[in-house]
Amino acid sequence: MSLEKDELMLLGKIDGKLDGITAHLNRQDQRIQELDERVDQRLNSIDTRLREVEKKAAVAGAVSGGAVAVGTALIVEGIKTYFRGGGLGN
Repeated sequence: MSLEKDELMLLGKIDGKLDGITAHLNRQDQRIQELDERVDQRLNSIDTRLREVEKKAAVAGAVSGGAVAVGTALIVEGIKTYFRGGGLGN
């Protein structure tokens, strides 16, 4: 059974459209990969900056915690001295 000219033309059109769809999907895949790479780069940049902020916050927390500990120890010792000595300046 041979195909008629019109049927062959329709098959050619379908084949051409499928090729176009395939090319479009390939372009979309490439664009998605490019966007993924850009997002990864952006997240790495944000992560790097966040690490710096976290380091500074850790140092600030340690310093303030140490200052509070020293201040608390001084207050406790002052209260002990006050009650042992009977007042201020003794």
